[in-house]
Amino acid sequence: MDSEICPYPSGNGSAEEERERGRFWFVLTLLYLVMEYARPMDHIPGLGLLRPGLVIGVLLGISWFMQGNFASLWSRQTAMILLFVTLLVVHIPFARNNFYAYNSAKGVLLYMPFLISVLMHVDSFKRLRTLFTVWILLMGWLSVSGIAGKGKGGGNFLADENDFSLLMNMMLPFGLFLLMYERSCRRKMLYLAASVLAVLSIVVSFSRGGFVGLVAVLFVVWLFSSRKILTLALTGVLALVLFFGAGSAYWEEMSTITDQGETTAKERLLSWEAAWDMFLDNPQGVGGSNFPVRFAEYQDDGFTRGMWGRAAHSLWFTLISELGIPGILIYTALLLFNVRDLSWLRRLRERSGDDDVRYASYLSLAFSASLVGFFVSGTFLSVLYYPHYFYLTAMIVVTRRVAEQRIGSYACAPTVSCASRGDDTPVGGWAEA
Repeated sequence: MDSEICPYPSGNGSAEEERERGRFWFVLTLLYLVMEYARPMDHIPGLGLLRPGLVIGVLLGISWFMQGNFASLWSRQTAMILLFVTLLVVHIPFARNNFYAYNSAKGVLLYMPFLISVLMHVDSFKRLRTLFTVWILLMGWLSVSGIAGKGKGGGNFLADENDFSLLMNMMLPFGLFLLMYERSCRRKMLYLAASVLAVLSIVVSFSRGGFVGLVAVLFVVWLFSSRKILTLALTGVLALVLFFGAGSAYWEEMSTITDQGETTAKERLLSWEAAWDMFLDNPQGVGGSNFPVRFAEYQDDGFTRGMWGRAAHSLWFTLISELGIPGILIYTALLLFNVRDLSWLRRLRERSGDDDVRYASYLSLAFSASLVGFFVSGTFLSVLYYPHYFYLTAMIVVTRRVAEQRIGSYACAPTVSCASRGDDTPVGGWAEA
């Protein structure tokens, strides 16, 4: 095959050797993910003093220059994330509380070690599979931690029951769809066990937003599955786990979801009204993490005290009030680019005898359900600056990229439009009729 016509590596020779040399950096990337989510520093006294996340992040930064493959970093999603960070930085000098705005920008910027490293070092299906095996193991570990901690999985974004259940709703679809994909009984048992534990951990959290997100995730899993009866049976098993794992107190708590007169729900609605008014007065946004600072100016008489410092309790209302129209456009574009890539991956489903391509298509379904879990649960939480969505975006990008490389290695020819050149039709004519 003519290398000038087909831009993909042939899969042998020096290209393979170069990939092997990058194995150490790939392992560090996985270790960074483990540190971020398993958070061993919350369980091992003194470990936090060593700043393992910072050390690994610095090493990963070194790897970028040693690897030198900066062309792999480019994607439409990468551009949107950089614009998102830039917008946060631009707001700093104009925000009422510059320190809060600075911390928001710095927080998202600190996600870059993992984002860049995934884009640079996950360059094959072998590594992609390893990445998601670690992701499933993390789901199992966090589920056990959450059950033991009564809905709290650790520190930082795992210290709150609602935040914890949101993450579980994002991780659960990967267990379910990989269970459907897998042919190995041993791995099927791993995915099933991790999924059951995830559902139980959501129950233990007593999170109403988590329950709504769980229902949405299970519905989307059933909707996207090609084997509706089998998926319905699987969903039924998880529903039984939910039913028997939850006591009467849980269902009593869930019954208040639609009660707008309930104190928490009423305060949340009033917070959303304040965020909307803040957006109308400041269409450019008030700056990262500055909704709580400005809340008192817009609070309704329904509050019995000053609301300075209270969060918007919604991803969407945090977005519109703090980042305004520019943030809405950037965040929407990021979502649309993700949806576009997932649509491309779904069109590969069952179109090839290549098991790796089939794996990627199942991942696309898991990504889609995961995004639903994040956005549904996030509707009731201030999670705009959490790492989950940005990390998931990087995973979507590399999944499409390795799928393109695999398809291109045997389908790219002078008469075929290569997907890497911007054509969203799968190469080899794999578009759905």
